[in-house]
Order: sequence, then structure tokens, then C-alpha cells
Amino acid sequence: MFKQLPPLKSLRAFEAAARVGSFTEAAKELSLTQGAISYQIRVLESNLGIDLFSRSARQVSLTNAGHSLFRTTHRLFRELEDEIHSLAPSKDSSILTVSVSTYFVTRWLSKRLGKFINRHPQITIRLQHSVNDPDFALEEVDLAIQWGVGTDSQSVSELLIPSPMIALCAPQLFDAGLDSGNLDSLRQQTFLHDQESNDGWSEWLKLAGLGELGAGSGPVILDPNVRVQSAIDAQGLVLANILLFEDIAAGRLVEPFNIRLEGYGFHLLYAESAKKRNAFLLFRQWLLDEVEMFREDQAASQGEFHAG
Repeated sequence: MFKQLPPLKSLRAFEAAARVGSFTEAAKELSLTQGAISYQIRVLESNLGIDLFSRSARQVSLTNAGHSLFRTTHRLFRELEDEIHSLAPSKDSSILTVSVSTYFVTRWLSKRLGKFINRHPQITIRLQHSVNDPDFALEEVDLAIQWGVGTDSQSVSELLIPSPMIALCAPQLFDAGLDSGNLDSLRQQTFLHDQESNDGWSEWLKLAGLGELGAGSGPVILDPNVRVQSAIDAQGLVLANILLFEDIAAGRLVEPFNIRLEGYGFHLLYAESAKKRNAFLLFRQWLLDEVEMFREDQAASQGEFHAG
């Protein structure tokens, strides 16, 4: 048992390096040199008698012990910051860490985020892309935007953008045998798959009366942006959502069959304590306003595809 805690400087250096995944970036954030970060982490490892990082010539990565300590230090530093912000809001650094997929950023958030930044220049938004990782933990960020049908019972959850999952393809597939009036024409088609643990083709094909096809044959493309581009390039059918509305409106993708998996959507996740921070409240309200305008614009242009 330790007689005293490790030095706070060392814990702070470790938390920053573990969070951003780089000694160099941690040094920039804390206005220190990379050597100072390395030294503080060595002090912490020596104090604890364990390795927190695995080091190679080109990169560092957290050990199991490092992951465990990071979860605790990150949560405690965030709680300390929240308490300081509530006591002295004028000194709020107003940094928000948002975990969001690259797909959501590319297809929806990026084109809108500039408006928030221009409106609230005092708030710094940090985008982190771990939201779909198996070991994603909400306590490591201020809020998350996550796709799915369910949410973490340990967090507050708000449905931002409801959307069914629909099958889409390039118009060229109709020249390759696909017939929107004949579901059996799907038997000769290629299906573009997400990771096996998170793929809805089996369920969609059951609704189409083609359950014997299982999930259908076709490549697994983990990157959703690449998967969508493959569909646009007529490589197969893709299961997608409302964020492809512009591609549908432009005719790059079409919905050949009116079969939809309901109950899906993008959810906003956050801890109840986040409501203590003005920066969070401003960002949340901005998100809700942008979503409302998005759905109004979508309903106005309407056409073939709309949120449920």
C-alpha cells in the first residue's frame, strides 16, 4: 500500500499522453517538452513499479495496467475540472471532447460544425473516433454520438436522428439484372457488408422473404465511407441510413425495394454530470437545433427517403 499518491504532475502527464495517444501531442497540450512528458511518465512508472506504456521505435501504446489507470485518472481529472468549472465558471477552459464516428463527421457534422465554432469561439471541440470501438467508454469523453438501436443504461441517451436502415445501390445495377419488381433478382446480387457482429443484411433479407440467403454473399468493408463509395461505384448493395439523403437526391444511389429495418438512429450519449458545464449545454442545444433544421430541409425536399 502506498504511503502517498504519485506526483500530480506525473499523473497529469500520463492522463494527457494516454488520452491523445502521443507524448508529442500531450506535450503540446500541457505546454511542456516531449522529454518532460517522458520523464514524468517514467517517474510514475517507477513510483508504481509497473509499465504503463509499451514502447517501440515508432509508437507507444497502453499496457493493460495503463488502460486501467487511464480510466480512473481521466474520470477523476474530469470530475475535478467539472467542480472547478461550477465554482469558477469564468475560468472554464471550455474544452469538449466528442466521440463520433468518421462516417457521421464526414456525412453530417463536418459541414455544420463551423457554425458552432464561429458562434462560440471560446469553446474548443475535440473530435475522437473511438465511439464504435469494442472498448469504448463514455467516461473518457464529454459526450458521444452513436448509431444503433439501443443505448448504454449507465448514461443519459437522447435520440438525435431516427432513421430506418434501407438497401441502396447505384442505378447501374438495374443494367446488371436487378429488378425492383422482383425480389428474386437479389439472388444474383452482391451485398456490401459491415463487420459481422454489426451487419443487418440477414434481418433485411428475412423481411424480403429471402432468409435462406443468410446475410448474402459479398465483401466485408469495415470503413463505412469506403462501403458507401463502393455502392456508388456499382460494386453492390449497401445497407445505409438517412445520412445518404444527398446521394439519393442526386441520383447517385437509389432504393430499389421499400423494405426497411426500423428502430435505428443516431443517439446522443452523456453523463448526467455533463449538464453542469455551460459548454456542454451550448453544444447540445446547437446539435438539437441543427438536427431540427436538417429534418425540416429533408422533409421539404422529401422525395423517396425520410426519417421515420
